[in-house]
Amino acid sequence: MKRILTTIALFAITSLLFFSCKDDDTSTEKETMPAIDLAAAKKTIEEANVAFSDLVKKGDSTALAAMYASDAKLMGANMPSITGTNNISATFGEMFRMGIGGVTLTTSGIWGNESLLSEEGTFSLMDKAGKEIDKGKYIVLWKMEDGKWKIFRDCWNSDLPMPAPAKYAPGKK
Repeated sequence: MKRILTTIALFAITSLLFFSCKDDDTSTEKETMPAIDLAAAKKTIEEANVAFSDLVKKGDSTALAAMYASDAKLMGANMPSITGTNNISATFGEMFRMGIGGVTLTTSGIWGNESLLSEEGTFSLMDKAGKEIDKGKYIVLWKMEDGKWKIFRDCWNSDLPMPAPAKYAPGKK
């Protein structure tokens, strides 16, 4: 009798474990992301990056800011976030006055859907003489706005080491 009860108990536990692991989502209304041709999206983003580079070379901060969504943020290294196209335009204007003269953007990956794309890549930043002054990596979120891909979040940082701090001399400020 004890053996029969043990067998029944083992069968019940095994059955419980088996059926609890089964995917019982038989609904046909699974949430899916809208389909997008990522190869075509990558081509579109790469074309936008060429236009972006051309505008940097021209020093056109207004046209650059127009490439950003109305609620965009610029999030560069060593600076606070810049929000809104007017502030983004002013920031690019300041960068041009500081001597920025060119940028090369290289996309390494694109992911997303019909309303939001993530772009990963590398950049090379040049002065007005064409000399590389910085290089690094970036992540850009592209948002569909008014039928066009616009930059929604733009985040980058340098691969170059930080400059060494000034030497500390005891008793001097």
